[in-house]
Formats: sequence, C-alpha cells, structure tokens
Amino acid sequence: MICPLRTEVETDLPGRPEPAVESAAYFAISEILTNAAKHAQADRAWIDIRHEPSAAAHGALRITVTDDGRGGADISAGTGLRGIERRLATFDGVLAVSSPLNGPTMVTMELPCVLSSPKTTSS
Repeated sequence: MICPLRTEVETDLPGRPEPAVESAAYFAISEILTNAAKHAQADRAWIDIRHEPSAAAHGALRITVTDDGRGGADISAGTGLRGIERRLATFDGVLAVSSPLNGPTMVTMELPCVLSSPKTTSS
C-alpha cells in the first residue's frame, strides 16, 4: 500500500490472524489511512496492532490508528467509517472513533480471532 502519510507501525503478534480477519484488518486500516490523508489533512499516522487476551476464548486482534489531522470524523456522517464498522461486524468486531475538532483522531478496532502458531526453524 502506498500512503502519503508518514506512518509508524508497531506490532505485537505472536502469530498470524486467520486470512479472512487479516484481510478485513488490512482493508479497514487502508480506508482509515485514506480518510486521514483525504479528509483530515493529516501529515502523520501511527498504527498499533496487537493480540490481546479477552473474555472470548481466543482473544482479540486490537488495532489502533491515530492521526494528527484536523479531527471531526463521525461514523454517522459518511459511508467510509460505516463501511468499516459493517465489515468488522461480520466477524463480531467493533469500531470506536475518538475525533474531537482540531484532532487528533483515534480509531480503535477489535476483532475476535485466533492466531496461528508462530513458525519456528530448526537449527
């Protein structure tokens, strides 16, 4: 993905999510970054991706995307964030948006998921 924002990514994943969850997360992040560049006039974005224990037996993929844009993002005001919310709901996932006027915007997504075992190599 080519992104006009300077973007920092931090991950803490001991394995990979299921392919369908990984794909949904990729497209959700892409849409959020597009919104940040196009509508929020952001210069920078930070992405944090981790797997956290949860009440669900398998844990959850938790993704936070923060930008330094002008804020004002509203799920009810457009189709982009609502589309992400619908896509995540397919997996019983949730979307939360904090975007005060003058920023920053922080979008948090949680998707219940199982991670594959990390690959190991024999030496």
